[in-house]
Amino acid sequence: MAVVPPPTITPVPTPVIQRNDRTTFSNRVDAFVTWLILAVTQFGALASNVFGNATDAAASATSAGTSLTNANLAKGAAETARDAAQTAKGLAEIAKGLAEQARDAAAGSAAMASGIVAFVDSNSIAKGSSDASKQVRFECDTLIPTGTVVPLTVPAAGGTIALLSDLQEFVRSMTFYDNGTSPAVNYNNGGTQRVAPPSGAKALTFTNWPASGKQASQFLELVNIGLGGTPTWPGGTRFIRYDGVLQTTAAAANIAWLSSGTDYVMVSTRDGGTTLIVSVQRG
Repeated sequence: MAVVPPPTITPVPTPVIQRNDRTTFSNRVDAFVTWLILAVTQFGALASNVFGNATDAAASATSAGTSLTNANLAKGAAETARDAAQTAKGLAEIAKGLAEQARDAAAGSAAMASGIVAFVDSNSIAKGSSDASKQVRFECDTLIPTGTVVPLTVPAAGGTIALLSDLQEFVRSMTFYDNGTSPAVNYNNGGTQRVAPPSGAKALTFTNWPASGKQASQFLELVNIGLGGTPTWPGGTRFIRYDGVLQTTAAAANIAWLSSGTDYVMVSTRDGGTTLIVSVQRG
């Protein structure tokens, strides 16, 4: 029978794995493992080819006395089989060596990871178990000063990490802002604000309340607010009377604004400023 040429063995991927090169290690291991999976099938095909050619060579050798041509073919097939077997052996030894190298590199990488390893902050450090598109990374360049190492101590408790925006009301409450003569109160300026407008009619306005559904409070120091005229408030303002009943005007709540002195006032809302609840702090 005709000699069946041995199947092609895919060359081993290059360059080889370097376990001390973290930037190429993962990709080269992936390439080698992918090659090895395919090579196992190719090794089997090569062994099957060798076996088939060897079987044919043995049959040809039996009838060598009847045909010199057949004998020469058998000889050629046997030599081909021998060369293929040697090639397969060499490839198997290479594969073994690369597998050992990959094993050692993996062990070395694990040892490095258990020591001091700094990951570039543009790389994600965790991803979702069911949705890999959901990932987490640390941003280091924006706020951390040059040459500074920031230790983060993980508490012995689980929970959701709070952001500064979640603590806005607490941070604001510790900030004082003097509006001067302006009666325009900007929530973002601080939890306590002083307003001292000149004599005459005054219209208090409020901006930048948090969105509806969040409780927000603004403490005001109103200096001589009643001097020269009663101040007006935004529509929807309600004033707490001494007995707790809400009134639509300060006068209905028995509140007389000081023309000489400071009224200490707490303004609250939970609907984004549509409704303001005003309480005057007096003994």
